Amino acid sequence: MKKVYIGVIAALSISILLFGCSSKEKDMKEEVNLGFDQAKKVEVSSVNHPDVVVNTIDKQQDINTFINKLKVDKWDAAEIPADAKKENVYKMYQEGTVKLGESSNKNEKELQQVAIITTYKGIPYIDVEIKNLNLKLKVPNDVSEYLSSQGQQKQ
Repeated sequence: MKKVYIGVIAALSISILLFGCSSKEKDMKEEVNLGFDQAKKVEVSSVNHPDVVVNTIDKQQDINTFINKLKVDKWDAAEIPADAKKENVYKMYQEGTVKLGESSNKNEKELQQVAIITTYKGIPYIDVEIKNLNLKLKVPNDVSEYLSSQGQQKQ
């Protein structure tokens, strides 16, 4: 009888472990989060003139729209064609993190650059730089068109 209890407990433990791992893997696949949702400002500039900002997105509603239109969950890792020409650069900023021992100054909201997205002319590929990580990605065509249009607007 003792062996039956040990067998049941072992089977139950293994099934709980496997169920926990499979749901965690599913959650990771469904939720791709690069931290873009915390952005407070996005500056768009041309690769040819990186110091000239052609568009600034800084209203929270506009930033939310921008991030939703990126469709981050549909991005795939891919090599960028060798003949690709860079088009626009998107610099994303968010508020700095308050570190232990620092006071939380609500009046001073210093923004720090956290990511750079570089688009390519006429093709649905982008480079994403976050800290020391550089990702080369293929994006849906409508995302590529949206990003190109943002580089031509002025706000």
